[in-house]
Amino acid sequence: MAKPLPEYHSSRFFGEVRQWLEGLTDATGVSLAEPESGRFLLENQRGTSVLLRLQPLLADLPADASLSYQLPAGTRTITLWEDVWRSKKDIVQSRICALIGQSQRIPGRVTTVRKIDRPTTKRFLEENHLQAPVLSKHKYGLFLPSRYYRVLAPPPAMPNKESTESELLVAVATFAHPRTFVRGELPHRSYEMVRFANLKNTTVVGGLDKLLQHFIREHQPDDIMTYVDLEWSAGASYQKLGFVPQGDTPPLSFWVNTATFERYHPHRLPDPITEETAAAAGFVKVHNAGSQKLVKVLSPTTQ
Repeated sequence: MAKPLPEYHSSRFFGEVRQWLEGLTDATGVSLAEPESGRFLLENQRGTSVLLRLQPLLADLPADASLSYQLPAGTRTITLWEDVWRSKKDIVQSRICALIGQSQRIPGRVTTVRKIDRPTTKRFLEENHLQAPVLSKHKYGLFLPSRYYRVLAPPPAMPNKESTESELLVAVATFAHPRTFVRGELPHRSYEMVRFANLKNTTVVGGLDKLLQHFIREHQPDDIMTYVDLEWSAGASYQKLGFVPQGDTPPLSFWVNTATFERYHPHRLPDPITEETAAAAGFVKVHNAGSQKLVKVLSPTTQ
C-alpha cells in the first residue's frame, strides 16, 4: 500500500505564490496579471515582463505546455516547481525580484576579487543558489568593502551594525578542473564555470564579467563553458558576455521527498529507498526542462 502524501494541494501552492506576488506588486508598482490558472505575468514600468509558470508536484505537466495568451515581446518564462518554492523560498523570491528590477544594485567596480575557501563557498551557495553546491577546483568571491556599505539599504543585505567585518561577500563563481585536448594540432584547455550566484536580494552590476575576467587573467583558458537551467534562463545574460549557445541537454528526472521537499537523482536515493520503492515511500518523480550549454571562446585556435 502506498504511503499517503502530506496534506497539501496545488491550490495552496498557487495561493501562497499569488499572495506573495500581490504584496510585491503593491509595494513596487510592478503590474500583476493571471492569464491562466497557475501562471502569473509580472511587468515593471520599464517594460520588462516575466511569466511565472507554477508547477505543482502532483501534476507533472510537460515543460513545454502551451499558453493560449499573447505575451509581451521579450517575456522571460520561468518554471517554478512546488518543491523548490517550499525548500528555497527566499532564494526564489530574490531571483524573481531581480528579474523585474527589484533587487539592490551593487556596482561591480567597487568590489574586489579574491580566492575563497571551500567552506565559505559551500555556505554562500547553500544560502544563495537554487542548486546544491558541487565540488570545484577554483573558487572566487566578490567582496564589497565596508566603506561602500552605503550602497546597500538595510535590510536584508547590510551586515548587522555589531559586525566587525571589513567587507561583505556579494557574489561567488566556481570553476572545475580544465579538460585538455588537441585542436588545430595545439593543446586546448577548456574550463567549466560550475556555479555563479549573487548575494540574495542584490545584483552586482558587472559582477559576473569581473569574476570571469579575473579568472581568465589567472588561468589563460582557451574557452570557458557553462550550463544554464532552462527553467530559469535562456542564457541571454551570458550571451552578452560573449558566450555562444552550443545546444541543449535533455531533461533530467528527480525523485522528490514530499515530506521534506528534497530532490534526489535516481541513483542517489537515500537508503533503503530504490526507484522501485520510491513512490510507495511518498516520493514523487519529476522532470526538469534540461539545460543549455554555452561556450565563450578565448583562443583563436578554437575557431
